Amino acid sequence: MVTKKKTSKKRISEVVTAAELISAETKLRAEVDKALDARKEVFQAVSDKSIDDLAEYFKNTTEEIKNRILPLEKRNYVIYLRKSTDDEAKQVRSIDDQRDECLTLAKQLNIDPKRVTILEESASAKKSGNRLIFNDMLRGFRTGKYHGLISWSPDRISRNMKEAGEVIEMIDEEIIQDLRFKTYTFDNTPNGKMMLGILFATSKQYSDKLSVDVRRGTDGNIKEGKYNGVVKKGYCVDETSGYFIPDDYYWGILRMAVDMRLNQKKTNAEIADFLNDAKLAVRRDQDSEFKRIRMTKNMVGDFFADSFYCGLYQYGNNVVDLTDLHNFAPLITPDEYIQLNSDVAKDFGKKVSVRTNRSKQLDYGLLRHKVICDYCDGPMRFQNTVIVRGKNAGKWMISFSCSNTDCVRLNKAKQKRMGIKPARSIRAKHVLAAIEWTLQNATIKSQEAYKFHIEMLKTQIAADKAIATRKLNEAKLELKINEGKYARYQTLHLEDRASYDKYHTGKLEQHQQLIEQAQASIDDNKAKLAQLGTSLPTKKEFFELTQSHLLELRKNDDLAKIDAIANEVVANLRAGDDVISVIKLNPPYNLMVDLTKTTGNLSWSG
Repeated sequence: MVTKKKTSKKRISEVVTAAELISAETKLRAEVDKALDARKEVFQAVSDKSIDDLAEYFKNTTEEIKNRILPLEKRNYVIYLRKSTDDEAKQVRSIDDQRDECLTLAKQLNIDPKRVTILEESASAKKSGNRLIFNDMLRGFRTGKYHGLISWSPDRISRNMKEAGEVIEMIDEEIIQDLRFKTYTFDNTPNGKMMLGILFATSKQYSDKLSVDVRRGTDGNIKEGKYNGVVKKGYCVDETSGYFIPDDYYWGILRMAVDMRLNQKKTNAEIADFLNDAKLAVRRDQDSEFKRIRMTKNMVGDFFADSFYCGLYQYGNNVVDLTDLHNFAPLITPDEYIQLNSDVAKDFGKKVSVRTNRSKQLDYGLLRHKVICDYCDGPMRFQNTVIVRGKNAGKWMISFSCSNTDCVRLNKAKQKRMGIKPARSIRAKHVLAAIEWTLQNATIKSQEAYKFHIEMLKTQIAADKAIATRKLNEAKLELKINEGKYARYQTLHLEDRASYDKYHTGKLEQHQQLIEQAQASIDDNKAKLAQLGTSLPTKKEFFELTQSHLLELRKNDDLAKIDAIANEVVANLRAGDDVISVIKLNPPYNLMVDLTKTTGNLSWSG
């Protein structure tokens, strides 16, 4: 039997003419403006979940752990110093020199000294597995404790191929996001990694010299928040910076699509019809022609699932927050993104109907990944269940359950062998009561705790100020560039109207829009800097904070606020059979608890 080979149809790009665009825009302009005004109100409201919450979600809940690519201001660096012999006369001076030179390099790179950890080791790097501090450092990179590495020279890092390959693989996977040497300039390219491999161990060259491909350049662009060859609907690329900017009309109709799904409960098929009627099209940059897109319900679903539109650019195993890198204008908020995607909403503790995408119960997850099963050492999953009988029918029962089938909570054979049958889950009320009890005993007015809290605030404020200042300067530069372009096109429009109409139609409106966006960004970042300039809390205010948290936990029924407080206070806790056996607190709260009062109450069972 001869099977006929299926031929695929070539996709033909359909150019949207100026007349079609004007016709579509004239029809919908008022509604687009209304949708964009509504978007402003949505973004002015305080979000229950932030862009950081979503970034951590994508980092921790996917099948493969993702690395969150951070801007320099937020990266934690480690300076690794090594001497290869115990002969103090030969090596102690070199350690001092390494430290001084590496600290000087960190200063030149404008790295915050508070984000720098110095590790020193006396061990040979000729054989793998010989350096405990080095191994701990690599674990720190894998767990996100460190993001950048500074060392005197490559031979301080490794002289053997096993560890050299491990380091290069971590660079390739962006686990090590930045690598700097005082004596050598490392270039994160296949040739650069090959040269680094040669310096690690001159007996071998790496195979990636043979595979100089487009991916490295693409990944580099995405790390910087720039166009990587994939056009995004509703956005075009600024030809000067390479950044994505809203494409006025089409950005507006996509915002209307979001409102249709969230507020009007339209189906994806209905939204696809609307976008097709509105002549949805894309273009690479402001000078390119619009290419028509024929939307389907599946394409609408893909659009809602793309975290790019709330500011998170995902590629490979990495997540980049575009709002950290430049003045990116998100189309939707993190809260809206969660509502639009039922799987994400479920993991955040929201009840969302897959059919209508309507949030039936806006309960957020509590202490996600922080409640550890005392029987199997695995994280317990947050769940909320509707009570169907009794006086509490219709209310929600919140608990944490173990999903490890090998745990004694679920394994009947183990239960029989061990003679116990613990509950599969633990009620959230027991968890919260144990946290309240611990906060009751956070009564020590520790100077060390106050100092730690202030230093932590200073570090965060410094990073936020650096980002806001950088974005403010970028916005000022964008404003200057677009004002210059606007002036040139205005002159051309006055002096040679025919040429303007033939080659540059719409440029005045386009650059006027960009000027307004840059000015709005300038105002926003100035406001952020003014807010960050407020005074730090006094000792009295700091010590009152704990009691304020305790009061909030007792009186608040907003699960999102309870979760925020619990996450600020608790690092993790261990749950038994309706018993919290151990609570580990985050600093500075761990420095304030009176252990003599809590020791006998850690096994509180409510």
